[in-house]
Amino acid sequence: MRILITGGAGVVGKALCRELLTRGVCVRVLSLPGDTLAKSLPPQVELFEGDVSDYMSMRPAFDGVDCVFHLAAVLLSNDVSLFEKVNVGGTRNVVSACQDAGVRRILYVSSISVTYPVLTPYGKSKLAGESFVKDSGLDWTIVRPSLVIGDGGGAEFNMFARYVLRFPVCVLPGGGKCLKRPVRSVDLVKGIACAGLCDDACGKTYALAGPEVMTMAEMAARVAASAGVRRRIVSLPWSIAKRLAVLKNWIGGEKVSAEQALAGFLYDAAPDISFAQKDLEYCPERAL
Repeated sequence: MRILITGGAGVVGKALCRELLTRGVCVRVLSLPGDTLAKSLPPQVELFEGDVSDYMSMRPAFDGVDCVFHLAAVLLSNDVSLFEKVNVGGTRNVVSACQDAGVRRILYVSSISVTYPVLTPYGKSKLAGESFVKDSGLDWTIVRPSLVIGDGGGAEFNMFARYVLRFPVCVLPGGGKCLKRPVRSVDLVKGIACAGLCDDACGKTYALAGPEVMTMAEMAARVAASAGVRRRIVSLPWSIAKRLAVLKNWIGGEKVSAEQALAGFLYDAAPDISFAQKDLEYCPERAL
């Protein structure tokens, strides 16, 4: 069996390559031209260069493939047009390439943020991608990861951890009462691999999160404890937080919009994982 991973040179993509190789799968990766991260891919991986937002550049990578794991996406950006270009247009192109190359199976890595009551531009782009996949006529599976931790990855968590450790006092909108269910990257890739290889997972959507629900304040305390320091949590009223551009600068700077920075503090991301546990034998361990 040959699987193509779009965005396979990223942190989660590389971990997924290793996981699939241990399962005896032939792995092909689509990576951006000149991406230096591709140099650290396992030697058994077949590398194709191309951009999901440029159909002709990436189309050859789909020939002779049995299944596509579509990971390529922009997660954090102040430029909203990139979400439309890569996450929406790129997913549309990946679906078209599967159809044109005769690839029947696709696994789409979405995001738990598509379940937020108010969607950010990123969340809207991932939800649009889900629609393309569901309407493709392909044998599809969708996974929605929660906050990813470990193995050098998890851009959002890493920003949060740097923020917690930056100042002796940790200011959290709403007092950090928002609920999260972080997942270890190693558990996430096992869930992704199982979902993409399991025939019974076709036509289904799975939340992939960790076993433990915690508040943002609890998560901040654990980040501080793991670094050997203590942080006093100070609550910032939402009425003030929504007006403070400085919060965006503390957390993500130019990498993230104020809207996306605040969304993580505002909305719960603690999904039920029993469906994945039942179908995929998904058994994640504590992330923090």
